[in-house]
Amino acid sequence: MRDEYVNAFYGLVKETRSYTGVNLPEHLEAYIVMLLASRIRKNEYLPKNTFAEEYLKLKRPATLDAKELGDTCLFVTGVFPTYGKKYGLNRTYYQDIGIGSYGLMSESLNADLFEELSNHFVLLSDFIEVTVNRSGSKTIELFNSL
Repeated sequence: MRDEYVNAFYGLVKETRSYTGVNLPEHLEAYIVMLLASRIRKNEYLPKNTFAEEYLKLKRPATLDAKELGDTCLFVTGVFPTYGKKYGLNRTYYQDIGIGSYGLMSESLNADLFEELSNHFVLLSDFIEVTVNRSGSKTIELFNSL
């Protein structure tokens, strides 16, 4: 992950905070920044199988697979909110999988963080959507070119 991506997304998140009046805790803002910056150059961010198959394969206690699936769902629902529409799946479907994935993670690793991510998933997803859309076509083009 390159520093310029982190700095750019931090600036965009800060602008979104001012625009929306939504003040996320600093650690959740940082999580969003790192999530976006880490995926901007990642060629494959979707799971190998369907989201449901990946969710059903998660084990207790949760491993980092649950975090990865939660991150993927948060990224997809924020950056590509209409993803899955052509398959008859709405944004809530992916949000529910992300909520469940982070919920599993909260049982085994950094309980407070992953519980917050799970509990505020929809708000974070909406915040990411506003951040990406407000930043103009350049950010969307970067993600769509992947």
